[in-house]
Amino acid sequence: MKPHPEGGWFRRTYSCTDTVNLERGNRCCASSILYFLKSGEKSCLHYLDSDEVWYFHLGSPVKLHLFTETNYTSVTLGHSLNIGATVQHVVEKGIIFGAELLEHRNAFLSCSVSPGFNEKDFHWPNSSELALKFPEQEDIIKCLAS
Repeated sequence: MKPHPEGGWFRRTYSCTDTVNLERGNRCCASSILYFLKSGEKSCLHYLDSDEVWYFHLGSPVKLHLFTETNYTSVTLGHSLNIGATVQHVVEKGIIFGAELLEHRNAFLSCSVSPGFNEKDFHWPNSSELALKFPEQEDIIKCLAS
């Protein structure tokens, strides 16, 4: 695995050979990575121009923090389904999000993106502007800022 720009570690495991022609250019139809967060690491706030599905496999539960234009929500990825955790969550394109470990141990996940991931479709948000829009989540935003 190699360092991921948003934090953590990744290895691309799949890129569909079929392509789709979008206004923003040609993209593979889908792609997938293995994703690993070591204890103390995070996935910094970012957003994509494609939908991304997160899959939880092992380790610490992971909290996804999600910001739309007008709303903040969070989702816990993990195996404790009886307390509301889920093993899969779709982050729709354009949603600003980041992830943090809920326990002091590693987490092993995977992510799929459709249309497939392209660096041109990855964006860093303006964290200062986001904190002004969501003052109650300012601490979370500061913690997950790049």
